[in-house]
Amino acid sequence: MTRVFVFSLLQSLLSTVLCAQEQPAETFSPVTLPNTEIRLLHSNQAGVDYKLYISLPQNYRTDSLSYPVVFMLDADYSFAIARNICEHIAERNQMPGLLLVAIAYDGPPNYRVNRTRDYTPTYSPERGYGPEYQKHSGGGEKFRSFIREELLPFIASHYRVTQERTFVGHSYGGLFGAWVLFTTPELFKNYVLVSPSLWYDKHLMFGVEKTFAEQHTELPVKLYLTVGSREFSSQGSMITDLQNFAAQITSHNYTGLEMRTHVFDDETHNSVFPLGFSKGIRFMYERLP
Repeated sequence: MTRVFVFSLLQSLLSTVLCAQEQPAETFSPVTLPNTEIRLLHSNQAGVDYKLYISLPQNYRTDSLSYPVVFMLDADYSFAIARNICEHIAERNQMPGLLLVAIAYDGPPNYRVNRTRDYTPTYSPERGYGPEYQKHSGGGEKFRSFIREELLPFIASHYRVTQERTFVGHSYGGLFGAWVLFTTPELFKNYVLVSPSLWYDKHLMFGVEKTFAEQHTELPVKLYLTVGSREFSSQGSMITDLQNFAAQITSHNYTGLEMRTHVFDDETHNSVFPLGFSKGIRFMYERLP
């Protein structure tokens, strides 16, 4: 009797498991970000297929205004952070509505190769992600040409935007932004550079800025430089690099330059971006009562 009971119990349990497996899993709608869209843009300049994450100001579809536009790199982690920060502040009338354009990549994920290729202005086999990735370095000029000759006209022709453009970059993206600033500063009015990789190619950017200063006395931009207090690596202290770079810029007394720097206490290279973006974008656009 006991054996029959146990066998029956096992059959019942097995039947329950099989029935559960046959039931279709309940599905739920994904969380999406309102007023956002994705555009694909092939670059003849860089030979790369880019994916653009676009965030429209809240009233964009119901008004006829033109808006300042913010261009960001590393879209896969920066876009949602930046979009939510901007919308939260704009909804409280402490900042104008902004159109955000974050640059991502179409096709299979290849994070380290893509940013090493596009965000570095020179070829350098040392440091970074290592030789396997650094062999792709030095595509900054092509990437800048994509932005200047393809991306900016594309956005201007498809969206209502003003001529006030802001660049936002972190790490290698900050390096690229610093290089654009001191080679073609007119591309953007504002620059938010979070933890820029100033160590790159034996501190290349210090020489680039020095050369620029020898040829220019004006730099009519707003520049925000920031880093976390815990940003130390095999490349050295990113805090010291940023402070020295800011001091060198200040020493040249550029006419029209508004610059602010900040070191965020207890933040690392991986944690500092949300704070750096929030503080930087408020420096550019905040309007308090």
